[in-house]
Amino acid sequence: MLTLKQTMAFMAESPYTGDAQGNLFKSSWAVNEGFKELAAMLDELIPLQGPVESPMSKNKALEKFRVASNLVHDLFNNGLGNRRSHFKSFFGWAPYTRGGMTNSQFEEAERKLEPVMTRIVMDAAKEQKLVQGHYIYRDKLIGGKS
Repeated sequence: MLTLKQTMAFMAESPYTGDAQGNLFKSSWAVNEGFKELAAMLDELIPLQGPVESPMSKNKALEKFRVASNLVHDLFNNGLGNRRSHFKSFFGWAPYTRGGMTNSQFEEAERKLEPVMTRIVMDAAKEQKLVQGHYIYRDKLIGGKS
């Protein structure tokens, strides 16, 4: 994972073309490395615009994943320039980002969001039948009967 300082140095030195641009996005952005593939599978189920189909009933957890992903993206990509109040109401806190985020703020935000996003990813994956039953996260049994 690139630190904020490394990312800034990379951006200053490298053209934004081809594979070089992909290196900008090595950060987990609050998704545990072990659940990246699962999160990518969920991303495939989300429409390009607007809420998922049946967001208040059969796809409730998928809609929560969609909203959480958009908010996390806004934090790490835009410094909550677009959705600060929504982020705060959804996650219960929001870092101070005016003027950008320091490396330590970035890492602290990832540390606080990662367990929350892991739970959201797993709940959506269970709802969409991508996983079944219980799962263990940080030595704790999570989930219920399918």
